[in-house]
Amino acid sequence: MSTRITTTLACFLLGCTVFGSVVFLGVPLSSRLLGQWRVVQVFGDKLDPGASPLTIRFDKDGKLVGRSKCGTFTGRWTTGPDQVRFQGMVPSGCDRNDPGALESRLFQAMSIAREARVEKNGVLLMHQGKPVAMLVPQQT
Repeated sequence: MSTRITTTLACFLLGCTVFGSVVFLGVPLSSRLLGQWRVVQVFGDKLDPGASPLTIRFDKDGKLVGRSKCGTFTGRWTTGPDQVRFQGMVPSGCDRNDPGALESRLFQAMSIAREARVEKNGVLLMHQGKPVAMLVPQQT
């Protein structure tokens, strides 16, 4: 009996070690973020739907490309369980010293975002449980 329990426990621990990084509940966050998104809210301020769109495309190789009224910006992204990180962000030609510039505000939100929550309408980028940006799927 004790041999059976020991063998079962060993198999369980080995299984947890080997398969520990696999997410069995739903689709991983990285797969959910793939594709083209439109930014609709930054730091609680809704963006004017009639204004020039602010978009981000997340590629499966960890690259991101965004477009604002000033041009194209780039960077890298990674995820973990309900977590997201943005690194190596390179802005477009917008004036980064203008705190009111939308791209600057988005970069600030992305620099502090550590969590992501997938909702019915889109994805919330969050910092310490508070939303910093809302993305919705871009219609192509």
